[in-house]
Amino acid sequence: MPENSKTQPDYRRRLFTSYGSTHIAYLDGEDESKSEWFLKYAKVNILPLLGERDASNDEILELACNKGFLLEALSGLRFDRLHGVDLSPADVEIARRRLPHASIDIDEAATYLRRHSDFFDVIIAKAMLEHTRKEDVLPLLEDIRAALKPNGLVIVDVPNMDWLFATHERYMDFTHEAGFTRESLAQVMRNVFDEVRVIRPRIVVGNGLKTRLAATVRPALVFLGNTVLRIMSEGASDVWWDTRSIIATGRRLKD
Repeated sequence: MPENSKTQPDYRRRLFTSYGSTHIAYLDGEDESKSEWFLKYAKVNILPLLGERDASNDEILELACNKGFLLEALSGLRFDRLHGVDLSPADVEIARRRLPHASIDIDEAATYLRRHSDFFDVIIAKAMLEHTRKEDVLPLLEDIRAALKPNGLVIVDVPNMDWLFATHERYMDFTHEAGFTRESLAQVMRNVFDEVRVIRPRIVVGNGLKTRLAATVRPALVFLGNTVLRIMSEGASDVWWDTRSIIATGRRLKD
């Protein structure tokens, strides 16, 4: 469940407490399909960013870990020291059943991070920062930095507000508070972290015929769209309109 504010107003607590049953379940379908999707996502978008990190000893935390799908995927990729935090007791219970060897807590992200200074090698925040109120974004990132060890890595994945259907993405969830493009995400990250990069995630598709066909046709459609935008000029062709989300990484190298 995406939670990340220092204090949650009553309406946000109510929405987050029932998030898995009233929003995520409605949108995402069966848990088995989500497990398969997250394993593919982790292989193509997280694993390359982890590089030569020590899968046996590095402490990895996922903020707003929901039912533990991403942590389960990382476990399947042989990462051993996994941690998660989420506000939903129901989601945490499911995550703990999925990953009995992991440490998964019920807590607000900021509170949890402050109890774990200089502890983690990697912190992942997927589909979380957009739920953070604007005034809390930089403080949350600072809490993440403080919880990282020196040379620690943060990976942030958020919806892309330059996407073709960004308006729907922004307002499909009543708990969304902020929207990011690659420029604004880089801006906030550079205020806190070192060696910041913003990258396009690789597209992860299902196994059905329609999704495979779409993946085949997509490059031609993107090329055509970019050609139109270049003709329009005024920087239109520089917009990442074709990717639903964006990923940023940063490091804690100096204090």
